[in-house]
Amino acid sequence: MKPPQPHAELFAAMREFTLESDRYVDRAASLHGLHRTDLNALGFLIRPGRDAKAMTPGKLGEALNLSSPATTALVDRLERSGHVNRLRNQTDRRQIQLAMTDHARSVGRDLFMPLAAQLAGTLHNYTPEELALVQRFLHDMTEATTEAMENLRPPESSSE
Repeated sequence: MKPPQPHAELFAAMREFTLESDRYVDRAASLHGLHRTDLNALGFLIRPGRDAKAMTPGKLGEALNLSSPATTALVDRLERSGHVNRLRNQTDRRQIQLAMTDHARSVGRDLFMPLAAQLAGTLHNYTPEELALVQRFLHDMTEATTEAMENLRPPESSSE
């Protein structure tokens, strides 16, 4: 019999939360005729407002692990649906920056306000100290996940 893995229940709970979050996003997106990649792109586009880094098509493609043609198709689709505007960089007119539209923000609110309200109701069950700990935990787990992703390497080919 295998010894119990440390933190197995915690990892299982994190996995369940991730899976249910993904299912929510997929369902909410489908109700608005959006693809998962569209929502992931909008999620990355909303980040520049927080850290003042402009998002370009190249950076978006890299963030989503898309080829250049797939990124162009994605940005074209988001622009046609009114979610994104292409803007010329003021200092380098050759560079294109992507900006979310008010329509995209409105759709985002429609998609995620029900989830936010449900989650906020649950947060009332925790003290400020517990919430601070959870916030620190999620921040640390996100950093650890990002680092693990950056350290991923392809498997070594076995030549037998």
